[in-house]
Amino acid sequence: MKRTALRWIAAISALATGAGAIEAARRPQYGGELRIEMRATLRSLDPAEEVSDPAALAAQLQLVPAVFETLVRLDERGDPQPWLASAWIHDVPRKLWVFTARRNVLLHDGSPWSPPDGVIEVPDDKPIEQILRDLARPRSAVVVRTPDGSLVGTGPFRITSWDSDRGGTLSAHDGYWGGRPYLDRIEIQMGRALADQAVDFQLGKADVVEDQVTSLRRLKQAGTSVFLTNLAETLALQFDETRVPENVREAVALAIDRPTIHDVILQRQGEVSAALLPRSLSGYSFLFTSVRDVARARQIAPSAAPLAFTYDAQDPVARPVGQRIEVNVREAGITLRPSSGAADVRLVRLPVTSRDPWIALQDMAALTKAPPAAGASAYETERALLEKFRVIPLVQLPKVWVLSSRVRDWPRLADVWIDPARKP
Repeated sequence: MKRTALRWIAAISALATGAGAIEAARRPQYGGELRIEMRATLRSLDPAEEVSDPAALAAQLQLVPAVFETLVRLDERGDPQPWLASAWIHDVPRKLWVFTARRNVLLHDGSPWSPPDGVIEVPDDKPIEQILRDLARPRSAVVVRTPDGSLVGTGPFRITSWDSDRGGTLSAHDGYWGGRPYLDRIEIQMGRALADQAVDFQLGKADVVEDQVTSLRRLKQAGTSVFLTNLAETLALQFDETRVPENVREAVALAIDRPTIHDVILQRQGEVSAALLPRSLSGYSFLFTSVRDVARARQIAPSAAPLAFTYDAQDPVARPVGQRIEVNVREAGITLRPSSGAADVRLVRLPVTSRDPWIALQDMAALTKAPPAAGASAYETERALLEKFRVIPLVQLPKVWVLSSRVRDWPRLADVWIDPARKP
């Protein structure tokens, strides 16, 4: 009886030990390398560098905050929160906002970051909401430029190497004020086609790669780990106003069958919308209508000249969507001719760059070369951007990341860790 009891105790102890080991393996672990591949290319990670390509802008927003930090950061609701600045007050007599610098912040080279007197002064020539919004943008990040041209920041990772347009290596900043990141290194390859990314992922050469919503069914059937972001980009048509009359642009907008594009081609992923911003962000997207009316389209543009139409033929989403749009507008008597040169109309992806509607609209205005976004409200600003049918939104989509089973807590790079219990 005693021997049996001892065996039970040993068995329970073994189970407890095994459970403890499993639980420990699930806790964040330090060390390891994360290998990421992207289609976009970035010449550098300099936050001040202007990027006009939508894919490159999305990549910049993903990578730059891991290296260079701002005084203020926006939370998931788009509200400003202290970051490198721990607090701010208004100096009424001097008409300034005074931002107090966070203490014990080290630059990547080990030297302390500390502005004169530990404060940053900002003129109060704009409303504080706009000041905070501007300070939270990546281009306002703290960057120290060394004599040899290197860029030094305060973020959880530092730049070890960067090859223009091809990618590079980020290494952990051991002295990071928020605590050392879990990863030792991040290897980033840029300019990689989706097909090449898929091959590298299958061969175990990449831990994180991109894919499209049209692949979700296949990926889930294969049991592949997939991460979907919030609605992160707007698929839209962008016109050259100087080449296409307004009545023709409106006719194209009326001819597009958004529900079929969404339900059939995009497998009901994303959200049909005639707005630039997702409903979850703006709350007013339902005010922009998207009802198809082919008869009306024929009526307002009865003799439209053929339009040169451009989209990325290698993009597994843009290609079928572009082809469906060609069929839709042909029903309204308008011909879209695929072109590899100058275009009258383009099918573009516009990234939703911020949880703040004003910032997101400003970036979309810049990408589409529209007049600067301005208005008494975000709704009025968006309405101004959409007037005259310069841009015709079609649907908003999430970004799809395919993850190795080893990758945990994606997508914020400072939080990502590699699970040693999983094989590559």
